Amino acid sequence: MSEKAKPPRVVGTFGASLMSVNGMIGAGIFAVPALLNDKMGAFAPWMFLIFGAFFACGTLISARLATMFRSSGGPQLYVQAAFGPTLGFQVGWLLVIAMAAGRAATLHVLVSYLAVFFPALDGPVARPVAVLALLLALGGLSLSGMRRAIKGLVVGTVLKVTPIVILCIAAFAKGGISVSFKPPDLGTFDSVALLVFFAYSGVNNAAFSAGEVRNPQRTLPISMLLSLATIVLFYMIVQWAYIAAGAPSSGNGTPLAAAANNVLGPAGAVALTLAAIFSIATNSLAFFVNGPRVIYGMAERGLLPEWLAHVSERHLTPDAAIMLFMLVVAVISLSGTFAFLAEVTSLGSLFVGYCTIAGFVVLCFHERKEGTGGLLPFWIAVAAVTVAFSVYAALQAPLKAYLLIVALMIVGIILGLIARRGRITQPTPILEHRE
Repeated sequence: MSEKAKPPRVVGTFGASLMSVNGMIGAGIFAVPALLNDKMGAFAPWMFLIFGAFFACGTLISARLATMFRSSGGPQLYVQAAFGPTLGFQVGWLLVIAMAAGRAATLHVLVSYLAVFFPALDGPVARPVAVLALLLALGGLSLSGMRRAIKGLVVGTVLKVTPIVILCIAAFAKGGISVSFKPPDLGTFDSVALLVFFAYSGVNNAAFSAGEVRNPQRTLPISMLLSLATIVLFYMIVQWAYIAAGAPSSGNGTPLAAAANNVLGPAGAVALTLAAIFSIATNSLAFFVNGPRVIYGMAERGLLPEWLAHVSERHLTPDAAIMLFMLVVAVISLSGTFAFLAEVTSLGSLFVGYCTIAGFVVLCFHERKEGTGGLLPFWIAVAAVTVAFSVYAALQAPLKAYLLIVALMIVGIILGLIARRGRITQPTPILEHRE
C-alpha cells in the first residue's frame, strides 16, 4: 500500500473528542438515570464518579498505548504488536462483531423512538425497511468522507445535548440539587456494576481511526482523558437533574422524557424524545466511522483480504471496509440474533480489555529492553486496578454470555486462517525516550 492510497489525516483533537463523546452518549443516557435511581436513590450521581475513576485507569493505559502507534485499529493493533497475528485477529474479530451487534440493536431502538412521531414505522414490514434506510444513511455519511462525518457528529451532538441542558437547568430551578451521600449496601453496587461501567465504554473510539488523526500520539491521549472527564461530569449533572425533576420510575418507557414533562410540560417531553433520536443516531455514526477502520487496519496488515484495504479515490475513505461493516450490521439486524449478540458485547469488550492490558505490559517490557522506558510502579498500580475492576465487572455477566464468547472465538480462529493473506505486516511500536 503506497502512502497515496491511505486515507488522509484530517481529524484533530476536537474531532477525536467528538468520536469518544458520541461513543459514550447514546441511548443509555435516556434510561440509565431511572435504573440507577431505582436502585441507588440519591447516591446514584456518585456512582458515575466512583466507576469513572476506576475506568480512568484503563483509559490511561489506552492513552499510553496510543503514544506508541500511528495506525488505525486501536486494541487490535496493540494486541497484534504484542502477541502476533493470531490473538490480534481474535481481538479484531470480537471488536467488529461487538460493534456491529451494538449498531443493529441501537438502530432498532432508533426506529422505536421515530415511531413516536411516525407510528407506521412500527409495522412488521416498515420496521426492517426503516432500519435498513437508517443503516444506508449512516453508512453513506461515513463513506462520503471523514470531514463530513465529523460535521455530522458536530450537528448531532448540538441537537442532542441542548435539550438535555435545558432539562437540567429547569429541573435544578424547580427541585435543587440533592447532596445526599449515603452509600447503599455492597449487593446493590454489584447489581449496577456493568450498567455504569459500560456507560464509559466508548471512550477509546477515536483510537480505532488513529491512521486518520493528525499527530495521534499527542491528540488521542488528550481527547480520551478530556472526553472521559467531561462525560463523568455530564452524567452526574443529568442524574442530579433527574432526581430534581421528580425521578419518574424506570417502568416508564421514556423516563428522561417523563422528567422533562414534569418540569417543562409536553413540549419538554417532545424535545427530549427528539434529543434521544439524535443521540442514538450520532452514537451509531461514531461506530459506523470507527468500526470499519478496524477492518481496514487488519486488511492493511495482512490479516484480512487485501481488497478490504481499498480506499475510495473520490472520498479517500476505506470504502470496502465500510460496506462490509454495513453488510454485517444489516445481516444481524434482519436475522433477529442481534439481541443475543448484544448480551455479549460487554463481556467481549472485557476480553479485549484483558488482552490490551496484557499487551501493554509486554510492550512496556519491550521499551525497557530498548532503554526507552519500562513498566514503572505507577503503571503497575494502574494496570492492577484496571484488571481487578474488570474482573469484578465480568463476574456480573451471565453464563450464556461466556459460552457465546467461546463460540465466537472458535469461529474467529477458523475465519482467521481462511481470511489471512500470505504476507502479514507485524506492527512495531514507536519507542521514544521517556523520563
